[in-house]
Amino acid sequence: MKAVLYRYITGISVLISLLTLAFTSFNPNEGMYPLTEVRNLDLEDAGLKIPVSEIFNQDSVSLMDAIVHLGGCTGSFVSPEGLIITNHHCVFGAVQRASSIQNNFLENGFLARSNAEEIPAEGMICKITQSYEDVSELVLKAASTADDISEHEKVVKDKINEIVKDEEEKDPTIEAQVAEMFAGEKYILFRYKVLRDVRLVYVPPRDIGEFGGEKDNWMWPRHDGDFSFVRAYVAPDGSSAEYSVNNVPYHPKKYLQVNPKGVKDGDFVFILGFPAKTFKNQSSQFIKYQYEYQLPYIQELYSWLINLYTERGKNDPEFALKFSSRIKGLANTEKNYRGKLIGIDRLNLIEKKQKEEKYLQEFIESNSDLSKKYSKVLSKIDYIYKGIFQDGILPQFLTQLNRRTNLYRLGEIFVVYKEQIQKPDTDREDIYRQKNFQKLTGRIKSLYRDLYPDLDRQIMKKILNDGIEHEEISSLQPFAVFARSMSPANRVNSFVDYIYNSTFLKDQDKYFELLQNDKINISDLNDPFINFSKQMEDIQKSYNERNENRENKLNLLLSDLSDVKKMWLRKSLVPDANRTLRLTYGYIKGYSPSDAVYCEPITSLKGVIEKGKESADYKLSEKLVELYEKKDFGQFADDQLKDVPVDILYNTDTSGGNSGSPVMDAYGQLIGVNFDRPFEATVNDYAWSPEYSRSIGVDIRYVLWVTQKVGGAGFLLKEMGISQ
Repeated sequence: MKAVLYRYITGISVLISLLTLAFTSFNPNEGMYPLTEVRNLDLEDAGLKIPVSEIFNQDSVSLMDAIVHLGGCTGSFVSPEGLIITNHHCVFGAVQRASSIQNNFLENGFLARSNAEEIPAEGMICKITQSYEDVSELVLKAASTADDISEHEKVVKDKINEIVKDEEEKDPTIEAQVAEMFAGEKYILFRYKVLRDVRLVYVPPRDIGEFGGEKDNWMWPRHDGDFSFVRAYVAPDGSSAEYSVNNVPYHPKKYLQVNPKGVKDGDFVFILGFPAKTFKNQSSQFIKYQYEYQLPYIQELYSWLINLYTERGKNDPEFALKFSSRIKGLANTEKNYRGKLIGIDRLNLIEKKQKEEKYLQEFIESNSDLSKKYSKVLSKIDYIYKGIFQDGILPQFLTQLNRRTNLYRLGEIFVVYKEQIQKPDTDREDIYRQKNFQKLTGRIKSLYRDLYPDLDRQIMKKILNDGIEHEEISSLQPFAVFARSMSPANRVNSFVDYIYNSTFLKDQDKYFELLQNDKINISDLNDPFINFSKQMEDIQKSYNERNENRENKLNLLLSDLSDVKKMWLRKSLVPDANRTLRLTYGYIKGYSPSDAVYCEPITSLKGVIEKGKESADYKLSEKLVELYEKKDFGQFADDQLKDVPVDILYNTDTSGGNSGSPVMDAYGQLIGVNFDRPFEATVNDYAWSPEYSRSIGVDIRYVLWVTQKVGGAGFLLKEMGISQ
């Protein structure tokens, strides 16, 4: 059928083609290409000097085998002894957890001079892509048996779970994942080797690894040494194992060769990594919802939380250390969302998407066969979004109430557990099954460890007071009384004080006693906080049902939308990122962020020193200053700069999960470590802009110079094969 439709398309007028080109970017650097598409790219013409088979080859060892998924980041093997390079901010949480006031590795850095001195990077897991397989036929065949839309999505999920279970039973050493590349169209099975023993090796001090702090975050020019080294370990027989003193370094199939000569302006580069979710193939309505609801709500709340935690930690060093990772994560998202809001305005993105859809609709209606199948696609999407807009900030409100207030989360767990134990064990949600009770207990104890009642109470007041300013929240039964009050804020604050003061939830021992007493039901307790949690859980269930129904319909409509878009554009679409391994390529290239301003693509050590004279945000390493004054650059000075390059800028297409991704030159050698985008490029998750879409990495020459000269870890250069 599609072949027949395509023959009709060849007769479409030149005018439609020109309009298409006017609203669609064909920049070759745009795209986070899946492994399945790499062979279809003309990388040789773009500047690649090695065969594509050296990047990805299922039948042989290739660069793909050197790339690892590291928590929410990417890393790469750089030695035969399992040494991995990634970002400083990617190990930030693990370093914070390993630190104390007495041994503050976060501020002072960490160096293990031998394997025996390496310490666990708590919470970090390393996953290596072993292979992939297209299982679309299996999934879609199962989906074809569904009688209606709601059944369709259930059948798809069940089939995916079945495939994953079968793969992991066939090979218990791997972790399987079926990723939806295009909704209702393409599904790829990935097999991962999972390494659970990851240890810290070298982490530069914070004044290098986070130079510039939040002032420079998402900005260019940048002078940040955002890199760290960790090492993966396995059991003596080579199998994956939890941490043990008997474990040995993992020997990867492939590790990257480091190019200590770096790059220059205009050089070809490419990146392999695990980018987080992007939304380029979504409709204009999706962008509009993000712009009007999700982005501003989260940005404002996170800004408030950052100030709350920062003030709380000013006179409490232990709190400041404990919450440093949380503050960093909040600040990263807050500034990213601010950038997205500005970027959507600057690119006039909503209007641009709406015009694109207008021309797409005209294209559909220009052909009777296309019109029969696709004429209602966009209008149906618009209709579904009417319901989504009616819910407004409700999903964000519910999510943040759950994530940011520990006592509420404890109440929710209590309520759901009491409901779940009424069911047969096999019918319960996984975490509430008897076999996982210890895991649930650990989660509860963790919430109590991080419970600061005074802060928790303030946060709930903030979230509820913000919520009732919106009709979709104030009209809900638990909040209607506040909305009718002459002083809603006072009523909210009084209510929060009442439920906090009157609940058993603050008492951990009492919590577990009541939780495990099967004879006690929620109604027996008459606890105001539990009653509130129950009301909110019912609201959450109702929303989940509505949202699931919408998502089921949208997935099918987006599948049709992508089909007809490919016909309109006469090219394949690049699927949105979904944390699976992707390739992106481009060039070392500056940009103009504003009128009459041009930014060069390579910064230098001189810029670090200059910034260090400005403010406390640019705290300087004494050792670094000493080396700079002596001009002790070793072999890492750039011939043109007469200085050590620090950070580099390039026009690749990256997203959040690309943090830590290796930046490679035309020969597949490591020349940098990706860590950020400029403020203007945060909108890149929604749309590509040749003018603004840039990514930022730390130059490998700075990595090597800091490691050797500042860190005194020249032995790591030797391990990476760098002559000294």
